[in-house]
Amino acid sequence: MPDLMKTERKNLMKQGTYIRFLRKFTSKVEKLIVTILIFMMSLILISATLELVYTLFTDFYNNETLLISLNTLMDSFGGFLLILIGIELLETIKVYLKQNIVHVEVVVLVAIIALARKIVIINIEEVPVNTTIGMALLIISLAVAYFLIKKTGVMTLTLDNNSDNDETPEQENNNLLKP
Repeated sequence: MPDLMKTERKNLMKQGTYIRFLRKFTSKVEKLIVTILIFMMSLILISATLELVYTLFTDFYNNETLLISLNTLMDSFGGFLLILIGIELLETIKVYLKQNIVHVEVVVLVAIIALARKIVIINIEEVPVNTTIGMALLIISLAVAYFLIKKTGVMTLTLDNNSDNDETPEQENNNLLKP
């Protein structure tokens, strides 16, 4: 009987070592992927900014009057908001890389900005009524979510992959949301 307990204890220790190795390995792979995403997002933001500058410059240069057409103005606002969304996403990714935390408030704000961008660039006469109602419901839902986040103080979602202790799945689930 004692030999069986020693064997079982050794197996548990090997399993614990294997689990810790997998956690460290996946954490390193995750950090590599997030670093690559930051680099790609930076390139995309630089490209989008240069495209917006070029578009505005050519519209001013080719225009005989000093006024910009309404369509160009709406496209420019959409471009500005798109770059703003990219900057917020980049910031969220950087915080995740440093702290393993997703700021829920920022994610909801990015969704609000993305929806606002969509509303700014659409032609309301061409949009079906159902789509308009759906966008209105999305705005209300996101506003309520943002209000509840601010009111309750739950600002972050912690994703802790680096813990060296061997928690049960129930304990890990209880630690996912931290105010």
